[in-house]
Amino acid sequence: MPKLTLEVFIERDASAGWVVRSPAVGVWSEIPVSGTLLDGAAAGVLTQAGQRILLRLPQDTRGVVRDGPAHGRRAIDVEWGQELFRLASVADMAAQDPAAGPGTEAEKVDANVLAAPTDGVFYTRPTPEAATFVRPGEVVKEGQPVGLIEVMKTFNQVLFEGRGLPPSAVVEAILVNDGEEVTAGDAILRYKPG
Repeated sequence: MPKLTLEVFIERDASAGWVVRSPAVGVWSEIPVSGTLLDGAAAGVLTQAGQRILLRLPQDTRGVVRDGPAHGRRAIDVEWGQELFRLASVADMAAQDPAAGPGTEAEKVDANVLAAPTDGVFYTRPTPEAATFVRPGEVVKEGQPVGLIEVMKTFNQVLFEGRGLPPSAVVEAILVNDGEEVTAGDAILRYKPG
């Protein structure tokens, strides 16, 4: 996981959403795909002179990615202040399609799930021999690791943190199997405040 973190620039757009802009020059990767719910989550990784920097949204920003780069783009050269993508507010997405069925953005906007911060392979334990990070019925606290995501041979901790999450909660279910591929925004853990 990158040790450095930068907060992206955001500004309101005419449609009551936000424009997310790059805070620096570099190569932007681990790009969130359209339809992904971002709630205090990573907005990708910026690489400068070999240094990986995690891009994060401001803590008070929550929305669904729209108008992002074409799906499948792995890395994009960006300039300072360049638009990365736009976010629609969660309320606006629900208002657009209140009867949305399974598999839609409305389904992803679940207040009691922890979402994958990036694409990769999800692991429930630090090593094959070790116990799982968390189990259903256990209490998880803010900042506690709940899994790992492997991206290009690099293992990144998935922490129970983000805007809107309670300081502690009870794990109801792990929604992803050990070694399963995930996409940024996929629900990986369901919890109930506790």
